[in-house]
Amino acid sequence: MNDNTRDDDVNAPYSRKITPEKGKPDQMPGDGEARNHQEELIDEAVEETFPASDPATPKRIT
Repeated sequence: MNDNTRDDDVNAPYSRKITPEKGKPDQMPGDGEARNHQEELIDEAVEETFPASDPATPKRIT
């Protein structure tokens, strides 16, 4: 099989190798104040649940 196989071809592989991204894209960048950190947690929770119908459930830091 070669890399020029069309996606809709019957003999196309079910997955392809990709180049990995650097770092951890699901981690929040930087350190901030507690309030900013809480906002970042909310933003991350919303991104992880989109487009699902479940409400976002960010972790609460005490």
